[in-house]
Amino acid sequence: MPVNPQLLGRFVWHDLMTTDLPTAVKFYRSLFPEWSLHAIPTGGPVAYHSIRANGLDCGGICPISADGGIPSHWLCYVAVDDCAAAVRRTESAGGRCLVPMMSVPGVGKFAVVADPQGSILKPFEIEKNIALPTTPRSGQFAWDEVLAPDVGELRRFYESVFGWSSIETPIENTGIYSLFKVGQDNVAGGLSMPSNSDHPAYWLPYLYADDLDQRSKSAASLGAAVCVPPQDIPGIGRFAVHTDPTGGNFALFRLA
Repeated sequence: MPVNPQLLGRFVWHDLMTTDLPTAVKFYRSLFPEWSLHAIPTGGPVAYHSIRANGLDCGGICPISADGGIPSHWLCYVAVDDCAAAVRRTESAGGRCLVPMMSVPGVGKFAVVADPQGSILKPFEIEKNIALPTTPRSGQFAWDEVLAPDVGELRRFYESVFGWSSIETPIENTGIYSLFKVGQDNVAGGLSMPSNSDHPAYWLPYLYADDLDQRSKSAASLGAAVCVPPQDIPGIGRFAVHTDPTGGNFALFRLA
C-alpha cells in the first residue's frame, strides 16, 4: 500500500528510551489508563513495549543501558520519503548523524540525527500508513516542541531537512514562539531556552489530557518531577511539563 503523502513532514511516532524499563512501564501505565502496552520480543533480554492510545498505535517504550551515559529521553520520529536523503540534508545543513540508517522489514528505515544545536530526532521512511488523530484524545500525542539555545537559527535547518516552513509569533508570558508548518498546517513548535539554562537542547512531546490539572497531580504523586506546573497559554490551551521517574521529559496539554 502506498504511504499517504499527507504524513510527510509530520511527527508520526514517539519512543521513550529509558534506563529503567519496569519503572517506566509502571509509571505510564498508571498515568495513562488509556494506553494499551503490548510487549514485543526483540531477541534480547527485555521487550519493546508498543503503545496504543485510544485506538491508535503511536509509539513505544524501549530499554537503553544505564551504563551508556545517555539519560532517559523521548525520541520523536518525522515521516520522510527517503531516509538516506534526509540524513544527507541533515549533514549538509550543519547537523550530525548519530546512528546510521537502519532498516526494519515491515516497519521502514530510520536514523538518529541531531540538529546544529544538539536536539535529536529520527527521520522515518515508513513502509505502511500510520493513523494520526484528527482531534487528539487523552493519552495521544498532540504536539512536539524543540527547546534550544536559539530556535530562530534552526528554522533554516528544518526547512532544509524536512521541507517545513516557519513563522515566529509572540505568545503572552512566553516570548517569541516558532511555528513549523507543512503547507498550512502547524506540525511543531520551538522555543528558545533562557540564556542561563544548562539543559541540553531537546524535543519535548506533548500528551493530551482532558483532565490536565488532575493528571498533572497524578504524575507528581507517581514520582514525576514538576518542571512547569499547569498554566494557561492564552487563546490556545493549558499545559504542564514533567520529568518521569526515569528521567524522560514530557508535557501534558489540553486545548482551550
